[in-house]
Amino acid sequence: MTLDRYKHRLFGRTRGRSNKKINIEKYFEFLNKFRITNLNVSKKYILDIGSGYGETTIYLSKQYPRYTVISCEKYIDGNLNLLKKINTEKITNIRIHPGNVHNLLDNNNNKNYFELVWIFFPDPWPKKKHFKRRLITKEFLIKLYSFMKKNSKIFIVTDSISYSRFILNNIYKVKKYYKFFNQNYLHLNYRNICDIETKFYKKAIISGKNPSLFILERI
Repeated sequence: MTLDRYKHRLFGRTRGRSNKKINIEKYFEFLNKFRITNLNVSKKYILDIGSGYGETTIYLSKQYPRYTVISCEKYIDGNLNLLKKINTEKITNIRIHPGNVHNLLDNNNNKNYFELVWIFFPDPWPKKKHFKRRLITKEFLIKLYSFMKKNSKIFIVTDSISYSRFILNNIYKVKKYYKFFNQNYLHLNYRNICDIETKFYKKAIISGKNPSLFILERI
């Protein structure tokens, strides 16, 4: 059994740096119970893009028990960790898309599915030659717009100053699609919207970085 092949290229590894041995067949057997490909416009969805080790997905599932929370994460290690938490805590309102968010969107019609989108600590791709791999672009925000409900919100968090500037530049290009709430984004506290400390948040704080928070509302 192999990973799905996605239309949009996945850069880097799908396995993390963990040395733990993973039974791939067992992994996919369990994953397939929670995998989501087709969205249903009659349901309430929250999208967690790049959910890492699943801390934010678990948090959202408990904060919004009547919503289906979709974790969109390419790394097997992260998905495996999330699956273990789902099993241990008997959580029923989480679904997983194990790959590129573009593929999930492309598999569905442009309908208003999402009531909330979280994008916490997306890969900053710090080298200039890799900027084209960054997720938060004008094109992506416009694409995501057509899948969101009116007045739904996007929360974006990054600890990269370079990426913060890049994100801000792209936000100003989509003003007709979104309201940008926090012009003072560098001084908004991430903990105001999320009272959990994810692995990437802890890493940022230890490194002396202050994560930036961007809040967009679909018009």
